[in-house]
Amino acid sequence: MKGYIRKRGNKWSFTVDIGRDPSTGKRKQKTKGGFLTKKEAQAALSAFQHEMNTGTWIESSSILMKDFSYEWFESIKHNLRATTAEQYHTKLKNNIVPFLGELKVQEVKVTHAHSFAVKLLDQYNPSTAHKIYAIIKMIMDYAVDLEIVQKNPFKNVKVIKNKKSKFNTWSFEELQKFLRFVKKHDEWYYSVFYVAAYTGMRKGEVLGLKKSAIDFDKQILHVISSVSETKEEGVQVGDLKTPSSRRVVSLDEFTMNIIKQIINKNNILKMKLGPAYEDDDLIFCHPDGKVFRPSSLNRPMKAFIERSGVPKIRFHDLRHTHATLLLELGVNPKVVADRLGHASVKETLDTYSHVSLSMQGNVAELFSKKANEN
Repeated sequence: MKGYIRKRGNKWSFTVDIGRDPSTGKRKQKTKGGFLTKKEAQAALSAFQHEMNTGTWIESSSILMKDFSYEWFESIKHNLRATTAEQYHTKLKNNIVPFLGELKVQEVKVTHAHSFAVKLLDQYNPSTAHKIYAIIKMIMDYAVDLEIVQKNPFKNVKVIKNKKSKFNTWSFEELQKFLRFVKKHDEWYYSVFYVAAYTGMRKGEVLGLKKSAIDFDKQILHVISSVSETKEEGVQVGDLKTPSSRRVVSLDEFTMNIIKQIINKNNILKMKLGPAYEDDDLIFCHPDGKVFRPSSLNRPMKAFIERSGVPKIRFHDLRHTHATLLLELGVNPKVVADRLGHASVKETLDTYSHVSLSMQGNVAELFSKKANEN
């Protein structure tokens, strides 16, 4: 790779051949000046030649962060669930682009990463801040992959830590108190809450459960679809949250009977409404067969909780309650992980570490008792 040094006025510069433009075939050169001495220019030339020889030099790019961020989003959104894509786009629009958008991608430094992290923590709780920060990390990883930058400046900033989301769960007694109360007032909501609590399925998975996914002979259900809602696409039945969410869940006889009862009621309504019934094979749907909006479960559940006098929890905490109670019963964590659709047992143990801590007292007593018998 040829290069030379020359003096311009009272400053020095270097020029290097960097190959040919593939589109025109013309020779391309890199020139950099402003050096005070010939020695400085020579050192800079040597350093640049080393980068070229080792493949670490990256050609200057004028693309702005706002344009590059949306380019990244367009490249990955087809792999995301509609709800996730909407969340990513909102965070790009409201947080990432306003703060970093006018910078060139190659201008973004660790100082920008640190400032962005501090700003997020000033505005949001650690969990939300971490989710936004994780997106910008992915964007800059994409820039590294495309060889626009050498390193991701957001990679090693330790200001934001991924704190576990806090959640509340019910005891068996509290769960039964709640379900008994709901059953007295509304059979349909009772069935939804019961199936969620006794299977550990997510809200969208319960509402996306289809008759064809039930094996009545084996008493199992296949979790293969989920209901989601976005501003752009509305309410729809689609893919699961993650590939590992696709799973088989065993059912007890009582839960199976509840599902059968709902299916029978749907069949009666279908016969009554005829063509007006929208049969999408859904079990937990509106009386006319239409898909049920997930957010529409929140207000009724809150009302039932207040009236029944049990501690306040979210719908998703029924899933946490299911897992916590299983682990407290001594069920193997691998079985619980499979039932919940976790990607690994580690995810289950990390999420429900409070259970293992509360059970250590019993373990200590058992060990001591056995050791003292000898």
